[in-house]
Amino acid sequence: MSLGTKINLTLVLVTSIVLTAAFWVIVGIEAATIKDQVLSDSKVITDIMRSDIERMFGQVYGEQDRLQAGVDKLSKIEGVKRINVASISGVYIATTDQTLVGKKITQEDASFVEQIRLDGKTIDTKNDAGTFYLLNRRMPVRLSDGGDTLSIVDVVEIEVKTASKSAVDILGAQKLLHAISVSIEQNARSVALLHNEDFKIIQNFTDELMRFGFYKNLIVFDDKLSIVAITGGKKSEPSNDTEEYKQLREDVITGKKQEVSIEHAVEGENNVIVRMTPIRFLVNGKTERAGIVEAHILTSAYIDKINSLQLRMIVIGIIFTIVLVIVIGIILRIEVVEPITRYSKIAKKVSDGDLNQVIEHTTDDEIGHFGDVFNSMVVNLRELDRMKSDFLSVAAHQLRTPLSGVKWVLKLVLDGDLGVVSEAQKGMLTRGYETNEKMIQLVNDLLNVSRIENGKFGYDLQKNDFTVLLKTLVENSKLVSSQRQIEVRLENKAGNIPPFFFDFEKLLIAFQNLVDNAVKYTLPGGHVTIGVEYQGDYLQVKVSDTGVGVPKAELPKLFSKFFRASNVIHLQTDGSGLGLFIVKNIILRHGGQIWIDSVEGKGTSITVVIPIVMNLPEKKELLEAPLGDTGTV
Repeated sequence: MSLGTKINLTLVLVTSIVLTAAFWVIVGIEAATIKDQVLSDSKVITDIMRSDIERMFGQVYGEQDRLQAGVDKLSKIEGVKRINVASISGVYIATTDQTLVGKKITQEDASFVEQIRLDGKTIDTKNDAGTFYLLNRRMPVRLSDGGDTLSIVDVVEIEVKTASKSAVDILGAQKLLHAISVSIEQNARSVALLHNEDFKIIQNFTDELMRFGFYKNLIVFDDKLSIVAITGGKKSEPSNDTEEYKQLREDVITGKKQEVSIEHAVEGENNVIVRMTPIRFLVNGKTERAGIVEAHILTSAYIDKINSLQLRMIVIGIIFTIVLVIVIGIILRIEVVEPITRYSKIAKKVSDGDLNQVIEHTTDDEIGHFGDVFNSMVVNLRELDRMKSDFLSVAAHQLRTPLSGVKWVLKLVLDGDLGVVSEAQKGMLTRGYETNEKMIQLVNDLLNVSRIENGKFGYDLQKNDFTVLLKTLVENSKLVSSQRQIEVRLENKAGNIPPFFFDFEKLLIAFQNLVDNAVKYTLPGGHVTIGVEYQGDYLQVKVSDTGVGVPKAELPKLFSKFFRASNVIHLQTDGSGLGLFIVKNIILRHGGQIWIDSVEGKGTSITVVIPIVMNLPEKKELLEAPLGDTGTV
């Protein structure tokens, strides 16, 4: 995985974790704020409405109190037995017996209330009570419904006792009955009118609340927990509430609880938060509870907003993360990754032996300072390499002369020019002669490396016959291969190769080196194959063997100077580790490429591709090979 990829992945991971944590903290805070805001708004709106409801309840109950006060006053008149005012719904509004106020009417009274509701007529009766009569009047109280129709809203019952059975007393009682009827009817109509008007306003309040968007509904109860108003007018809805839920209303209306706020699950719908608050108003300087305002706030009112907020934050977070990662990634790529990548490529070239590389970086930071240090290191390496090359050149030249002299003397002795030698002496001299030849070859390799590094390894490009080179290569390999019982095969699939420009001597050195290595590292009984074929305008030569192979980890080092694979050292084979370095340089200078494929224990295959140059430029300049991928394993 590249450095840039690692940095990008780390950026994405760290940024995602940090932003996710930060965003969820923000979302958590905002979610709590949204919830509190919705609940606060609903509370403020409900409380404002409740204050208006309390005012209207106060007006209605105040009018009822005045009606009751009038009943009480009229009930004290001599001859008045009772006065009852009952609503058409069957509840006493005012009565001589104050203990009955607000309670359901008796069965007996319920029958005549129903009769009057149906007939709409006043019923007057006179009952003989011995020495006097009881005059009874049951009359409807009508109220306009806004049109031409008058609806019965209340029923008034008045009972008066005559002083005697005389006509005068009866007439006086009838006048009293009529006067009380007119007074009570007017007062009862005022109560009903105020009740209807105010409760219509309350109903409108409950319906208007829906436009705020966070109410499921709002219910207004009176002190008997009868529904005065409910959103949508669905007065049957609370009848399905549990007993526990109804008990909470009882606790609020009786004062056991000042206020109730609970979350309530509604089957098939979103949950609601139920808030029950009492309706209070002053009566004779005393606060009375006259009902309950019950608000049902939808949890979805803030949950939907929270979900929307979360979605927005996620989208914003993703966009922000992508932008941040891209921006930081670009900055890091420009400031860190690209310089390090460039340094890495230059360092790779230096490690491959190209000491002419220089890092050009002008930034005044750690990266720039690293470039300066690297350049200083390369300068030191270049100087050391120059000193080493000079030493090798001097040492090789100094060794070559005495080694040549030793070779000449040994050759004279072995040929018998200096006298007869015994067979034992001849064997010892032969081994010395062969050892001297190896030393001369090593010196030649050192000289070649020194010339290559100093740019003095000259090339003589002539139009030569590559077939001749191949025959020479096979002939030169016969002696050594036969001694090691190894077969060297030539498979020329290219056929007749026309002459082209190359340095015969240098290419022979290169291919001879490859064949000698193949023979050297192949066990007896194996074989070495030299395969030749065309690859477009190139000639491909592949030298394959069935030898010991090269460890995979060591393949990249194979073309380095003085390198020998670890698995061939124990074979006690000769070698300086310079051959493949020289081979690679020769092939590259011919504009070719070279690479190796090897499996340890199964064999090695080295492929060389060189261009077939039919015409040279006037200056006979060599085609420089692309150095990027040459020698790639």
